[in-house]
Amino acid sequence: MQPDYLTELLGIQGYRVVSVEQAEDSWGYSIVRVNLERTRKGYVCGGCGKPVAQAYDHTWQELRHLTIWQHQTLLRFPRYRVICPDCGVRTEALDFASIRGPRVTRALDELIHELCKVTTVKAVAALFGLHRHTVKAIDKKAMKEVKAHRPLDGITVVGMDEITVGKGHNYWTLVSALEGPRGPEMLYVTEGRSEKHLRRFWRWFGKERAAKLTHAVIDMCQAADDSIRAHCSEALRIIYDKFHVVWHLNEALNTVHKAELRKTLGRFRRTLSGKKFLLLKRRARVRGRAREALNTILAASPRLQKAYLLKESFGHLWDYTYRGCALRFWEEWKAHLKWSRLKPYRKFVRLVERHLDGTLAFCEKKISLGYIESSNLKARNVIRSAYGYRDKEYMKLKVIQACTP
Repeated sequence: MQPDYLTELLGIQGYRVVSVEQAEDSWGYSIVRVNLERTRKGYVCGGCGKPVAQAYDHTWQELRHLTIWQHQTLLRFPRYRVICPDCGVRTEALDFASIRGPRVTRALDELIHELCKVTTVKAVAALFGLHRHTVKAIDKKAMKEVKAHRPLDGITVVGMDEITVGKGHNYWTLVSALEGPRGPEMLYVTEGRSEKHLRRFWRWFGKERAAKLTHAVIDMCQAADDSIRAHCSEALRIIYDKFHVVWHLNEALNTVHKAELRKTLGRFRRTLSGKKFLLLKRRARVRGRAREALNTILAASPRLQKAYLLKESFGHLWDYTYRGCALRFWEEWKAHLKWSRLKPYRKFVRLVERHLDGTLAFCEKKISLGYIESSNLKARNVIRSAYGYRDKEYMKLKVIQACTP
């Protein structure tokens, strides 16, 4: 193939192909070395981006490029240093090559970044014959650039949730934007869940943006509550996550189930045992033989039946759009516990009473809370699929990438 055709196919402005060499590296990979000659005039400073007329010196540089058929490709060309009146002696800026980082072209850099979204670093490194640390450095640099250039203005609602990382009580807090010009997206991941750890997010987010927030969705974590009230305006309303409130109610129902199981004997014990998740399901989603088993359980224990019916009816609290109606429903729901001996439910009522304002705030501002729970699941899957990360910063960036559309 003629060098002119190769120059046209390569598509690098200001350079032309003068020769092509083929060889093998120590691992047995076939390598094609494409020697380029400079044809452009003038230079661009790598520091300020201004055009410079004079060059200082040059060295020969080799960059990995996209694969030509089955051959790994190296571009060999003269890289100049220029004398900039503002920056001094700097390496020239080129459209197809970055000044710092791994020695690969921008085209290969972008391809590696896209492949790392759907497969592992080890697989991408094996595909291109690169070291896995090189692939990780390319992917990490690209994700940092995406995060640094994301617009953050216009965000009005944020959500905070926590996940466990590793063994023991190690928690990370996921901060997401639930309403904004770009839709739901993951904003920040910080280690820990205390107020001190959350300050890192507020410093990164900025005081002006924090002052424009109108609502914040959190679980019943006192540290997150205090952090939001300390850094946001007084007009901001806190909404407690519906799934977290219902989780506490399900725990109360499970406690009642265990108490009934301890008291029963004989065939009634066989009827109640092993039915935990059946009781925690919504009745509308229980069909067939599972519905028959559920009816048998409820008929065997009147106390468990009342606890189950209270759990089913509690979900209507979030159907109201007027705060007064929701409060009246809550008072009526509490009245059904007056003559019952459901101590776990009374404990649940005291918990909701302490956080009643944030629980009823959902009636005034209907926010889709599914993104918070789905982000929690995606973050766990990212950590699990990697079998552990050695670089925590890279792990945070991968979580943000996976949870952001």
